[in-house]
Order: sequence, then structure tokens, then C-alpha cells
Amino acid sequence: MQLIQYIKNSLKWKSVIIFLLLVTIPSGLIGSIVIYQSNNILKEQVINTTYRNLNNMESQLNNVIEEIEEISRYMIYSNEFRDFMTYPAVTGEDYNHLNQIRSNLNGFFVFHQSEKDYFHSVQIEGQNQQVLSVGEIVEGEEEKWVNKAMEMEGEILWSTPYKMHNQPTNEDEKVITFYRVINHLYDIKQPIGLVRIRLDQQALYQHVTAGFTNEQHQAFFVHNQEQDITGSDEAKDFSYQTFMDNIHSEGESFQLESDGDVYYGVSRYIEQIDMHLVSVVSEKYVLSEMKDTQSTFGYMILIAVFMGLMTFAGFVFFVVRPILELTRETKRLELGDFKARVKIRSKDEVGQLGYRFNSMVEQIQRLIDSKYKLEIQHKHSELKALQSQINPHFLYNTLDMIRWTARLEHAPETSKSIEDLSTLFRITLSQGKVWIPLKDEIKYVQSYMELQKKRLGETFQYAIFMEAGLSKSVVLKLMLEPLVENSFKHGFQQLQEKKQITIRCYLKGEIIIIDVLDNGIGMDIDRVKQLLHSTEEQDSYALKNVHDRITNAFGNHYGLKIIDVKEGACVRVYLPWIKDELMLNRLIEGDERPNDVKDVDR
Repeated sequence: MQLIQYIKNSLKWKSVIIFLLLVTIPSGLIGSIVIYQSNNILKEQVINTTYRNLNNMESQLNNVIEEIEEISRYMIYSNEFRDFMTYPAVTGEDYNHLNQIRSNLNGFFVFHQSEKDYFHSVQIEGQNQQVLSVGEIVEGEEEKWVNKAMEMEGEILWSTPYKMHNQPTNEDEKVITFYRVINHLYDIKQPIGLVRIRLDQQALYQHVTAGFTNEQHQAFFVHNQEQDITGSDEAKDFSYQTFMDNIHSEGESFQLESDGDVYYGVSRYIEQIDMHLVSVVSEKYVLSEMKDTQSTFGYMILIAVFMGLMTFAGFVFFVVRPILELTRETKRLELGDFKARVKIRSKDEVGQLGYRFNSMVEQIQRLIDSKYKLEIQHKHSELKALQSQINPHFLYNTLDMIRWTARLEHAPETSKSIEDLSTLFRITLSQGKVWIPLKDEIKYVQSYMELQKKRLGETFQYAIFMEAGLSKSVVLKLMLEPLVENSFKHGFQQLQEKKQITIRCYLKGEIIIIDVLDNGIGMDIDRVKQLLHSTEEQDSYALKNVHDRITNAFGNHYGLKIIDVKEGACVRVYLPWIKDELMLNRLIEGDERPNDVKDVDR
């Protein structure tokens, strides 16, 4: 309790507590929150990149599947393919015809094989015992797939990966094969041949993942039935069961471990070939990306604390110490020592306080020396009310009385109109102020448009949008109403059925932008631009008046700009962002200058 009482009575310790509460602790908390949020954002970006890569690879694989299936559909309707599978081979002329067709079909598939690196080999068998083989010369067990394709009677069949022996290279190669029975064009239950198109699994993987994998982002083919995984030579070695357990338990997005390392994975099921396309990114990579961000924010926190300490030291030296000296000298004066004086070190408010204290001590000493001969005189202030001028408060009270009388007489529309008129008077007078909050300016122009709406009825509509945080910004009074009035005077045609005005207030950097748009007949942009910079009074003088008031207050970088729009007209107002009256006072006194406008168009 004594410690708390001591702190309450000590300005120095209060300053220490305030520094801890307002600088050190918030800096630490805000820094921790920022680091945590930035890490989450970075992690989410990496995972989103993984999803994007997966979507692109899925699209590539689906394109390959669609191309192969499209070849089979072409074979059904092609005369050459049907002739090759059905034309009888009896005479020499028959053989010459079939050989010509064989040559054409061989060229067709050689073209596809040269264009598609994953195109392994093709085999076509016709009911006339003709066989066409193009591509790699292979042998292997395909009987079960052939039987299954025959049972499906022309439906598409994709195999799971299996091995075929390449005779020229004497090596085993894994392929995924497309099987389809080709039926008669006019009797769809009558088979005329069988086609099998083999795709090299490793080449297919390279084609699908090209450009979407690297050391950090890896991809795999994980087949649903066969315990088979296809990946790059540099890829991490994951077990088939690990992938399948995570896919079945967690769905498309999952987390897995291998050799003590954590990985984030996303998968997509490719139904046609009964396979999961999996993309994986290492947690180490995510953390390494976060490390630089954490270091940067850590240094920023240290710098902020150091600057806070320097600020605190300056506060103690320039504010706390003079006040403590003033307190000590005040105690001397309280004990009757009129030699108490405070040393003046500056001309700021604290220095002025010491100066006033010294003057007060001297004045008291003079009063005592003169035995209180000075008499205190009181002056009474006179009421200043000019009989020739209406008191604004009397006007407001009278309008308010009329408004409530209208309500009592059940005339709400009249009451609302009187209220809007009262708002116009109140803001117009506003005790002679030139600057008002943006919300009052918006309220003024809204009241004006409400009165116009009463006059025009349903033919006029308006909308006002203001970005959050701008309502207390300080702006010039009566700045928007002339722009809206200009729309009514020059923008709308007399018999126009639908009149629309939209006002948008938003922030771009340190610039407040206000757009006033209407759907009227538009305006001559070149003529209005010339008007804004002329010295003659013409039509639309209200625009020039507003433009001149803004440029006189803030400089030529601010003011009005006419925006070219497809329908109606758009007048854009550029203003500096004056957050409050304190900032306005500094601006008027010259301590601050509004920033230049640079590319703030939206």
C-alpha cells in the first residue's frame, strides 16, 4: 500500500508506469500479434500456391485424358479406321488398299507420338484380323484388360499402371493404357475392333507437373488400387500407405510426417484413371520464408522500444524535471520564503509556467509590501444583441416548434421538410465557421437533396457512400451542395424520368476523394476545364467558386477534376486528409503542408 501511495504522489514513477503501459507492453503485444498474423498469412500464401499448382496440374492431366478419348471418338466416325478394321483381305487389290490405309493411319499416330512425349504406343486390332502397331515394341500381360474392355461393349476403360517389356531396350516400362471396343457405326452392339493407347507413366508425370514442381513444391501420382506412387527423382520418398491414410482420414487437405519432417499436402481425385494427384510442400520451407519476416519485425520492435526510451528520457528531462523543480519552489513559497524562483530553460508551456510562477511570487511580494493597497475591480460584461439581426437560436427554436406542431397535426412529410430546412440553416450559419466535419457537410447536402426529392417525387433518387473513419475529417463548408445544385440546374433534362445522384467519399493515401456523379446529359469537359482556370463569371460559376476556394486553401494540387464517364457527369474533389481540428490549426499556422496529389484516380 505504501508503494502504491508513493507512486500516486510521484510524477516520475507515474511517467515510468505510463511508459510501460503505453509503449513497452503495447509494442511487445502488437509486435507479437503482427508476427503471428504475418506468419499465418505467409503460410496461407504458400498453401494457396500449392493449391494453384495442383489445379493447374489437374487441368493438364484432364486435357491429356480428353485428347486420348477424343482420338477414340474420331476412330469411330473415320472411314479409314473403319475400313482398316472391317475391309476383307482376300485379293491382292484388297491388300494394296489395306496397306495404303495402314500407311495413312501410321502417319496419323506418328504425328501424335512426335507431338506428345507421353504417347508410348498404339495397337489396333480389327475383326478382319488386321493389326496396326505404332510406337514402342512391347510385350506384356494385357489379357485381363482386353477381356474387361470387351465386357464393357464400347465404353471407355482406363487401366491402372502396369509393366510392359520394351524389346529394343530390354527394359520394363510402366504404362497407363486406354482401352475401347470400336463398334459398328450403324449397329452399336456389333464390335468391329479394339484399340489400346498406351501412355508412358513417367513421361505423363513430367508433362503434367512441368513448371509446377521444384525443390519446395513436389507432386505425386498416387493410384487408388495399385500400391504405386509416381514422382520425380529428386522428390521426397513417401510411402503409399501414408498418403492413402491421410487422404481417406483428412480429405483433400492434410498434414503428414516423414523422417521427422512435417509436410502440408493437398490432393485431387482423378476419377477416369482412379488416381489421386497430390501436391506437397515442406514445413521447413514455410518456416524459412517466415524467418526473415520474424527478424524484420523483431528489429522493428527493438527500434520502437529504443525510440520509446529516448522519448521517455526527453519527457523526463524537458517536462518532469522542471515540474519537480516548480513543486519544490512552491513548497518554499508555502513556507513563506519569497526568494523562491524557478530556473527558466525554455520558452515552451513548461517554461511559461515557471515564468508565470516567478511573476506571481514577485506580484505577491509587491502586494504585501504595499499592505494590500491595490483594490480588485470587477467588470460586468454587457449583452450584445443587435435588434436588426435575427438571433440564430431564435430561428432554430422557431423552426423546431413548427416541426413539432406539424407532427402533432399528423403531417410527417411537412415535419421532415422543415427539419431538412433547419439543418440547411444551422450548417450554413454554423457560428461563422469556415471548416466543418465531413459528416456535417454530407448531412447538409443530404438535407438539400431530400428537399429536392420532395419537389421532384419518385423521379429523383440519390445514394451517399462514405468510407469508414472519414466522418470526423475537417473540410471546407458548403463545398458539395453547389456541385449537386449544378446537376439539377445543368445536368438533368426537364422531362427526364429518372434522375440519379451518387456521392462517394473515400481515402487514397493521404488524399480524400469525393466523387459527385449524375445520370444527366453530361457536360463539355474541355469547356468546364477552361472555365475552372478562367477569370470570367459564366454558367457553372459554382464549380469555379468551389475549385478556387479549395486551391486558395490548399494549393493547386487540390481542387476539382472533371472525370470522363460513359453516362452523365462526374466531378471529382481532391482534398488533403485533415483528421481533426488540431491538425487543421497546425496546417493554418504553417506547421504542416498537405501532400501533393499523385496518381490518386481510381
